[in-house]
Amino acid sequence: MNSRSAKILFTKSAALLFTGLVLACAAQAQDPDPPLSRDHPLLEVDLHEFGYDTSSVTRRLQKFVDFTDASHLAVAWLTLDDPTQAHETGPLTARPARLHVLVLDAGTGETAGAREWPTPSNLVRFLGARDGKFLTCTGSALRLFSPSLEVIRELNLPKDRACLNPISGNGRWSIPQWGLSPSRRTILLSSPVGKAYEDTLLDVDTLTITENWTETIRIRGISDHWLLGVCGQEQEACIRGIHEPWRPIPSIGPDREMPDLAFSRRFVNDDTLVMGWNKVIVATVDGTRIFQVELPKNRSVEGTVTSSGGERFAVIEDRERGLTSKALDIDAFPSNDRAVVYSVPDRREIYSVKIKGTSPWPPWETHANRLSLSADGTLLAILDGARLKIYRLPDHNSGH
Repeated sequence: MNSRSAKILFTKSAALLFTGLVLACAAQAQDPDPPLSRDHPLLEVDLHEFGYDTSSVTRRLQKFVDFTDASHLAVAWLTLDDPTQAHETGPLTARPARLHVLVLDAGTGETAGAREWPTPSNLVRFLGARDGKFLTCTGSALRLFSPSLEVIRELNLPKDRACLNPISGNGRWSIPQWGLSPSRRTILLSSPVGKAYEDTLLDVDTLTITENWTETIRIRGISDHWLLGVCGQEQEACIRGIHEPWRPIPSIGPDREMPDLAFSRRFVNDDTLVMGWNKVIVATVDGTRIFQVELPKNRSVEGTVTSSGGERFAVIEDRERGLTSKALDIDAFPSNDRAVVYSVPDRREIYSVKIKGTSPWPPWETHANRLSLSADGTLLAILDGARLKIYRLPDHNSGH
């Protein structure tokens, strides 16, 4: 091919690509955005001031945000002891690291405590408990901390990788409130054993084992009295009491409408659960639907979080972005678009706010957000890169 032919081919290809991008943008523009809340955050904090690291070295490392009570919020992140190892090994390779925990007053932004501990980089979980306490799982040790960041209880787990195997199905990219009941009184540890799973229920306040068993069905969500799973060849949502057999949930039906790997499932309270993908379904454990929300085209949900009060939950709503072209071997992808809070008693969305997602344009850096709701359901926290934003939600007896 001579240089003139190559130039013509390049020009045509560029024109086709530009046309495709314009059409894709036009199609997106025709998809009306749902109404958004316009109020400013109650509090916005730049976490760089506290040593929060957003460099490429820590991009694949875990980051967490979770309320520990109605007025305190904890942010946790990892840093590598030797940053030069970041690109020398895979993301699942354990490297010496440190877990940083910062606790803030959610109303004023004042620091209530800050500490750091050594940990393997990939075997880490963090979650808020109750009454200002929080839990960490690092390596093979589960620890309960006081509001003053001192260890109250510690449990050495029998499996070296127990912290790496939380229950799944609570979000596409992250697993908030890992294995925790809505009341934050019960925690589940789940580890694969061959083709089965070894499951252990613990009391959060004492870290004592209350139940232990092995079965082939993987647990997808827990409350203090119920377990949620996916059963049979039809991949039906199923449920059982702690000491009862599995049974399908009437009216929920097979999961074929909602892909299993990205299907968001969580108990909102002890007897109510939320399921979501391209729709949001809220139902009781006996299968009675409380309400259902059909999402606009090319939208889906992930990352469900709940308030321990049991009346509200929040999700990240994604929107398909980018161009789909078989000729160019590219596909549109789900990108974080807004955070949405639902009320179970009100049976509807009560709050939504725009969030930044991954852009389909260069430099194509992944941008994921993390959510948490306060215990009383009055505050929404969003961890957006190094920006922590806290929003005041409507009162329980009001709407938007």
